[in-house]
Amino acid sequence: MSMIGEYLRVTATELDRAIRDPDCAPDFVEEVQDAEEETEPAPAEARHFSTYKTWDMLRFLLARAEFPVNVIHGEEPFAEDEDWGYGPPRYLRPERVRLAAEGLRGYQL
Repeated sequence: MSMIGEYLRVTATELDRAIRDPDCAPDFVEEVQDAEEETEPAPAEARHFSTYKTWDMLRFLLARAEFPVNVIHGEEPFAEDEDWGYGPPRYLRPERVRLAAEGLRGYQL
C-alpha cells in the first residue's frame, strides 16, 4: 500500500471555514471531488488535483532545488487531532501560494 498525494484549491473564505470548523472539511472535500468526477473540468478550472504516487519524487526534487515553499505537504496544520494520512491535513496561506506560483514560473519543463 502507498500514499497518494491529493490537493484541493480553495478560496480564502473556504480555508477560513475549514480552519474554524475542521469537522466540516472532509465533507467539503468529498463534495468537490464528487462534483468534479461528474463534470470533468479542464485542468485550469479543476479544484481537486492528485499527484498519485509521484508526490514523494516531487518532494525530493523540490527539496534538492531548495524550493522555498512546501507545496507537497503544506506548511500549517489544521484539524490537529485528526490523521488524514501522514498526520493532520496541512495548508498554505494565500501569500505562500503566490510565492510558490512565482517560484514555479521560473522552472522549465
